[in-house]
Amino acid sequence: MIRSLCGEVLSVTETSVILDVGGLGFDILCSRGGLALCSPGGAARLTVYLQISEAGAFLFGFANEAERELFLRIILIKGIGGRTAMTILSVLSADEIVRAVSLADVNAFMRVPGIGKKTAERLCFELKNVLPAELISVLPGGFSAQSAPSGRVSDTVADALRSLGFAQTDAVMALSMVRAALGEDFEKLDEEKLLKAALKELQRK
Repeated sequence: MIRSLCGEVLSVTETSVILDVGGLGFDILCSRGGLALCSPGGAARLTVYLQISEAGAFLFGFANEAERELFLRIILIKGIGGRTAMTILSVLSADEIVRAVSLADVNAFMRVPGIGKKTAERLCFELKNVLPAELISVLPGGFSAQSAPSGRVSDTVADALRSLGFAQTDAVMALSMVRAALGEDFEKLDEEKLLKAALKELQRK
């Protein structure tokens, strides 16, 4: 398996790099971080991932192993292929993705072309389940991520939502969205107000 490539950069576009490695030209779809390492005529080493599927073979390039690992976690999500995952990494940096997942920031993912609200919500929720805990507990720059809603009021509301027929995943996502929208004011909500706010979020889906 190819893990990295080092060579001369022949050309750079908004999404890809052609890298000359020993006389062979590799067309590599790159993350934003990977593109930042490349300039025409210069040398570059990219961490890479080769994906072979029914759609063909694609070579994806990254700035480092952390970006590559994040990409591999993203493509675990049903319906998210390699090209879509790379589009996400071309619009959002790895740090921005982790921050968006930690704060259930759906709008951040909706900045990516082709990502609608439902897909953005799935990315926020499902990535939180597959990202390493150390990534989503403390973000770069010392920023402590907000945890998923917890506590007596949140637990009671989550139970109420499930009794109304909503799935556990939808209940947690709705509460996370309310927390992200209200910030510190989230803790001031009583059960009735939190339930109304969560139902409002669920009705938007």
